[in-house]
Amino acid sequence: MYEPTKNSDAVLENYIHESGRHVMFLSADWCGDCRVIKPFVQNIKDHVSQTATWFDADRDDNIAVAKKYNMRGIPSFVLFEDGKEISRIGHGERLTPQQVLEWYDTTLN
Repeated sequence: MYEPTKNSDAVLENYIHESGRHVMFLSADWCGDCRVIKPFVQNIKDHVSQTATWFDADRDDNIAVAKKYNMRGIPSFVLFEDGKEISRIGHGERLTPQQVLEWYDTTLN
């Protein structure tokens, strides 16, 4: 099962504001829908990492970043490019791996 990397708020802000394409996986240990998708997250990360940098955020440990970017629902996958949010999927609903992959692939066009 995928174990997200713990990052400080400062590290998250650095990822967000770096030039290029970056995907944040926002989750929490207590989140049931996060636990459901975690067995598939490594495959999603491997796919995304072909064209973007991947980083993890924890809804509780990184609450300041979550609030700043209005990220309320988890699990969420958020695409940033050159310091701007481009797209996100997941607002607290259960996601399938296919939904996440399709979301990301549509952002490539």
